[in-house]
Amino acid sequence: MAVTVCVPTHRGRLRHVSELLASLLVAARAVDVPVEIIVVDDSPEPEFQALRCRCVQLGVRHLRGPRAAGAKRNLAVRAASHDVLLFVDSDCVATPELIVGHLAALAGAPADVAGVAGATIWSGDRTPLWQILDFSRLYQNAVDVAARYTQVGWGTTSNLCVRREAFVRLGGFDEGAFTVVGGEDVDLGVRACDQGYRWLTCARAAVLHQRDSAGRWSQVLAKQFTYGRADVFLSSRHRHRRTWRANPVAISLMAMVFAVAGVRTGLPPWIMLGGAVPVLVALPRTGPQLVRRWGGALVDLAFDAGITWEALRQGRPVSAVCTFVYTDDREFLPGRAATRA
Repeated sequence: MAVTVCVPTHRGRLRHVSELLASLLVAARAVDVPVEIIVVDDSPEPEFQALRCRCVQLGVRHLRGPRAAGAKRNLAVRAASHDVLLFVDSDCVATPELIVGHLAALAGAPADVAGVAGATIWSGDRTPLWQILDFSRLYQNAVDVAARYTQVGWGTTSNLCVRREAFVRLGGFDEGAFTVVGGEDVDLGVRACDQGYRWLTCARAAVLHQRDSAGRWSQVLAKQFTYGRADVFLSSRHRHRRTWRANPVAISLMAMVFAVAGVRTGLPPWIMLGGAVPVLVALPRTGPQLVRRWGGALVDLAFDAGITWEALRQGRPVSAVCTFVYTDDREFLPGRAATRA
């Protein structure tokens, strides 16, 4: 089984991609099958040319691509020479057994196995920001499915191996998603399961996800907001996996609208303060390290804000109080205990 590694990248990732490519070459030397690496990049000049020169030095293919991550991955697949596709994000570093582990998990797997979700382990300094993110219920959950389950319904493209035949049959990543990044990997996994495929996991096939790729509050909140928007895409497309949820941001907004209407009809202005109550209720978390707990709650509220924004932007306010069901007992089979670096 020969392997094509597909890496999408963008502005500001030159150092990260260079480190990833060096680690992938080490992982490729651990197997006795052909391995090619394709980087699809939409960085501006001169960063694009700098990465191209680095790719030429390492014998890696470097392609100019579109902005959306899913479309970049599809372009890499169209250019791929091999039948095993390994998707790795540009802010990760491959462990030496990454490719060995994926091939071992695929070897002898039945035809209904679409691919393998490898482990993604956070790596780097636990800065004050990352100490706060440990208290977020949402920010780090998606990357450790390979550590918690033996079989899953989807895997993140930080480390996901897919059989090319299955990928083509599924039509690849959805390029019509309205977020630049976020949700397209979950969507691929769900569509595969709906067509009778399964996804295995392999903790041995691991990448290290570098924490410094999200080192500022603005980056973290923007990413969570985008993932909230992606949640609307997922729950709208896969309605059989949608459920009702009390979104505190949406409820606060609706309460504020009613309060404003009440003030116009003669109610006292202080009634508008009631609109903030659902958000304020969602923020406090008891226990030690209260400031960090509140910070983690704020990160989760950014996700809720993304859902609310996208639902209203599409003119579908009902979607603001819905959410996608990411795991279920039918496709996610518990296995190993969750671990984090």
